[in-house]
Amino acid sequence: MHSIPLKPGDATRVRPSIHSPYSGRVGVIMNIDVADERAPYLVMFSDGLQFRYRPSELESLEHSPQRSVFEAVLRVIGETRQSLFHPKSLFSREKVEK
Repeated sequence: MHSIPLKPGDATRVRPSIHSPYSGRVGVIMNIDVADERAPYLVMFSDGLQFRYRPSELESLEHSPQRSVFEAVLRVIGETRQSLFHPKSLFSREKVEK
């Protein structure tokens, strides 16, 4: 297996292996520690757990259908978060109701 160009914020899948935690699951690369030769990629999963992986244990979601789903979920979460914490939307609802 060869190294893949991944950067923090990229979605990635852990390659199937009995030796890797969360094998087959999708996560987000949070950090790349170039000083850590053993497992430089820190990946966070939807349940909040984080594990370090070698480049050979990860695969990019750049050209996979899961990437589209992952991006859609992130977009919906971002839009929901903005609407929940945006005070302007609360006032506009009150004006419409009156």
